[in-house]
Amino acid sequence: MVKPKRKKTTNAQRLWKRGLRIGAMLMTLALTVLFGLGVYSFFVVPPQAKREAAEIEEMLRKQQEAEEARRREIQEELARKAEEQRRLEEELAKYPLKGMYSDASEMTVVGIGDSVMLTAIDALYETFPNGYFDARFGRTIYEGKSITASLSEQNTLGDVVVFSLGTNSYIEESDVEELISYCGDRPTFWLTTYGVSNDSNEKTRNAIASHEKAYMVDWESLALEHYGSYILADGLHPTPEGSAAYAQLIHDTINQCVLGQ
Repeated sequence: MVKPKRKKTTNAQRLWKRGLRIGAMLMTLALTVLFGLGVYSFFVVPPQAKREAAEIEEMLRKQQEAEEARRREIQEELARKAEEQRRLEEELAKYPLKGMYSDASEMTVVGIGDSVMLTAIDALYETFPNGYFDARFGRTIYEGKSITASLSEQNTLGDVVVFSLGTNSYIEESDVEELISYCGDRPTFWLTTYGVSNDSNEKTRNAIASHEKAYMVDWESLALEHYGSYILADGLHPTPEGSAAYAQLIHDTINQCVLGQ
């Protein structure tokens, strides 16, 4: 039996077959790579993504906590400043001169008095260098009213007014009321008398009780406590040491009542 002759393969056919084999190999390789990437993505990428997501979430949580803590600190500081401002405004409303002066010695203190104030006048000017004091031997409450009215008309009553007028005349509550009216909104200070047998101290206390800006200066108690060193032999006027204490008492009372010190 005669075998049929095989057709000869041409170069083009050989190249075509080789190309098919290479294409198949490349396709297989690509599928293998894709399968490997799929397996990697399935087994490796999800846990890593979860870890990265958890790390990001933890970072954001810490940042949120830090931001909230910072906000609380700022809010607390703002609240503290607001409270300080509120207290300052309340204090300035109660002590309006506090916004202008840090000590009574800086104020324009006007004093109207009798011989007790006259005896201490050098100490008063030393204590209140910006002050003005009108004191005279034998002065009565009635003269004091006239002087106060005149200073009020001239608008020269200063920041606060100090009265020492109970030694030479009886004081009625209406006299005190009149003097306060001349002083307008200014704080007034009323020195108690020492060594005088009248009820001036009691009448003055009764009169100023209804006035928010009227204050007693208790010279009587201080003089009694230091009688031997603060009062002259006449039992009425202050010694040099007593004069310094008299001026200092006025100073301290103004600081306490007007500046809240």
